[in-house]
Amino acid sequence: MNTLYFVFMVIEAVVILFELRALMQSSSVDYYHKVTQAVVRLTEPLIRVIPFRNKSIGGFYFTGVLVAFVIALFGCGLVVFTFLPNIPASQGLWVALYLGTICTIKSFGYMVLFLLLAQALTSWLPSTREWSYYFSQITNPLVSPIQKIIPPIGMIDISLMILMLVIFGLDRIFLMIFGQYWMVF
Repeated sequence: MNTLYFVFMVIEAVVILFELRALMQSSSVDYYHKVTQAVVRLTEPLIRVIPFRNKSIGGFYFTGVLVAFVIALFGCGLVVFTFLPNIPASQGLWVALYLGTICTIKSFGYMVLFLLLAQALTSWLPSTREWSYYFSQITNPLVSPIQKIIPPIGMIDISLMILMLVIFGLDRIFLMIFGQYWMVF
């Protein structure tokens, strides 16, 4: 069972990496930052082969999320057919599709929560202002619609907290929709 958790953890880490690429590309984050350069170098071999890699929908570059979804499907299919060898092929494909979708959605939520927490924590210390600015560049496409409705109150920006509460609420809704499968990741 520990092997299964390790495999899911690796799948999730790779999915998060490609979702981070999509979010960085969509937010026009500083391309020359060392983290951006690392993410681009790690993801470029798979992104490069997609002919529509620079297309966006409403300003969101979806290629990274698409590659993340395909990786999640492939990884979950590999897990299903490796750890459940007696499952019929058609049923296994549906389970892999279900788990791949859940992995993609939940990984995006984890990534955004981590980025919001990192942004909030680094904004408190003067020595980490550069990182706070970098994280705010990445999360700007998600936070700015909330900031238009509820602007910062003096020096306090509650839009991060509101977005976190929305993510926790969505997590609860998806738990009701997907049931026990939502708890796998």
